[in-house]
Amino acid sequence: MDEQAWPARTPVSGLAKGMVLPIEGYLISYPELVAWQRAQQNLWKSCMRRYGFNSFSPPEPGMYPPVGYDDANMARRYGISDAKEAARFGYHLPNDPGEPPVWEPAAGAEGAVFSGSGAQLAGGSYKGEKVPEGGCQGEAKKKLGKIAYPLASKVEFASLEESRKVAEVRAAVDKWSACMKSSGYRVTHPYKTPDLISTLGSENPSAEETALAVADVECKKTSRLVSIWFEAEKKIQNRRIEENQLALDEERKKNDEVLKVAARANGG
Repeated sequence: MDEQAWPARTPVSGLAKGMVLPIEGYLISYPELVAWQRAQQNLWKSCMRRYGFNSFSPPEPGMYPPVGYDDANMARRYGISDAKEAARFGYHLPNDPGEPPVWEPAAGAEGAVFSGSGAQLAGGSYKGEKVPEGGCQGEAKKKLGKIAYPLASKVEFASLEESRKVAEVRAAVDKWSACMKSSGYRVTHPYKTPDLISTLGSENPSAEETALAVADVECKKTSRLVSIWFEAEKKIQNRRIEENQLALDEERKKNDEVLKVAARANGG
């Protein structure tokens, strides 16, 4: 696992460098998610060893990191925003590890003990040993708890949608669109820019794609679109957080308690 490949807490370059939205304090970061996943697997393995499955080995968490540190995905929240990445990758994801492989426990006894269901279990037991309800998977779920942040996610999503309608943001988008037109591209919104190219599904970006991406970021720079949009959304989030402060604090508190259990399961 290469933690150096994990996304940074905030963008370290480009037009979104250093930007953090208020709601991000209530979202779950990628390192926190990996810690929870690792704890889940440690509990799985500990349980499975009790039944003799010493080689039970699901894929290690953290091998397929996302682009963003959390759900806000600041580096691309308002479209691509890094000129160097645009010139090299176009709209492709930099250092994309691809999709994680599909994993399931081995068929037969291993799967039965893991899930708590299967022909290999007799009266809820395996070789005379009682299997927990829901199997080792269910036992881990009960011990660890689940990370959930529906309210924070709702605020994060709603603020982005609301900010698109702010007059200053719409004016900046219009300036960006006019700039793109002067560069030879007819496009009305940054979210629609990738629709102008046909190489997103290829392994590498085409020269056409990188040229478009560079123009996109340059027009964001001249129109100040990213900074204007960020400031507009930040105001909206501060208002929405104030309206939901107690519920958001309680949601984060519950997640922090789960993460403390995860830390103990990880030997911390």
